[in-house]
Amino acid sequence: MKRRVQAGRNLLTPHDPENYSGLLVVQPGPEWDTFVIVPEDGQTIVALGGEKVYGYETVDGGRAEGLDLGRGDRATLVRSGLPFSLVEWQIESE
Repeated sequence: MKRRVQAGRNLLTPHDPENYSGLLVVQPGPEWDTFVIVPEDGQTIVALGGEKVYGYETVDGGRAEGLDLGRGDRATLVRSGLPFSLVEWQIESE
């Protein structure tokens, strides 16, 4: 099943950076047990399970959908530069 969502750019993950070859994955601080995947346009994340972007609404009318990836899901960042700093993701899941 394929679907498109407009959401935030960076995904939270409980998995170590070494699990995401070719992607920038950072730890926001030494006390954090969560990492942040920072993809470029066109990059695909093959989920290990538990990767997520929280949904939110801004005071000036922006709305980001949330997404939660299961093991084996593929999330491709297909378009950035949308209003409210959103990006468009294509999510493929079984």
